Amino acid sequence: MHECQINLLQYLRSKTQVDVDSFDAGVSTEVPGCVDGTSNQAEIYCEMIKPRHEGRVKEVLAFSSKVKSEFPTLRLEEIAFEAIRLAFLIIPNITGTVHVMANPCYSYHTEKIVETGKRLHKICNLLNPAFDTNRLVMKVAATWEGLQACRELALCGIKTLATTVFTMEQVVLAGEAGCVSMSPFVHEAKAHFDEKYSDEMPLLRLCVQAQQFYKKRSIITKVKACATLSVDEILQLAGVDSLTIMSEDLQNLQKGTGCICLVENQSLFGDTSISDDSDYPSYLDDESTYRLDFSRSGQGKGQYKVMQALAIFSDFQFKGEEFMKARQQLFG
Repeated sequence: MHECQINLLQYLRSKTQVDVDSFDAGVSTEVPGCVDGTSNQAEIYCEMIKPRHEGRVKEVLAFSSKVKSEFPTLRLEEIAFEAIRLAFLIIPNITGTVHVMANPCYSYHTEKIVETGKRLHKICNLLNPAFDTNRLVMKVAATWEGLQACRELALCGIKTLATTVFTMEQVVLAGEAGCVSMSPFVHEAKAHFDEKYSDEMPLLRLCVQAQQFYKKRSIITKVKACATLSVDEILQLAGVDSLTIMSEDLQNLQKGTGCICLVENQSLFGDTSISDDSDYPSYLDDESTYRLDFSRSGQGKGQYKVMQALAIFSDFQFKGEEFMKARQQLFG
């Protein structure tokens, strides 16, 4: 390699924590050294239905039937689709935490999200009493109700990540609520599921503004950017606290090289023109102000993107539960 050339993954890791956006253990094996592992209902569904997981699905359903009496208000298929068993598969391949997304259908129900956080910890202990639950983080949609749940769970010592973040108002409240991390979606969810749809306004600058906001106010919440669509976008975010990266882009980074000077110049974290000097109020105990400001953000675009993302993830939740229900009937 020429002396000015650098491996892109190596470079990125010198600036940012690199996480794997998949519960496919093969991915974290092929690209070793990822810190955290994460997924969502869409990825879990697409992974669970693979024929190679047939035995594991049977095992999950048997376990879910066994513990069903512990959670009498839940349907068996919902317990089975909560993905803890898949999450456990990648734990040996990562050094940090594993992130499991709460049922998106509960995104506007604080009490149910709190119950989910406690249930996930209990299920971890039932699966493996030796598992350190400090390595479990629950992903919660950054709705008002979701972030209030994060606030309550933080008091219980349960770690949360605020996901589906598209506005600074969500950034502010996630920090106030005590989330360990917060994930701005660089692209809206639809851009990842509809090949004909193009999101022309990626939120790369929001990641920079959010990190500046937290550091300026000594808020411990980390910015964990996600939903990028290219290696170029990833390199523009070199310097963010952490990046959740999909398998294809991880492999492209692992294989890719570039001139160190050119690569470093791509990062937006060296762009002094990006700043957000807005004087945001405290939202933690002011629901009406938060809802008004959030609904107005970007002329309503942020609110629309959150609703769109939750609709997509909820659809996959339904598909996942139906899959589990059908497999349960098949296995008897």
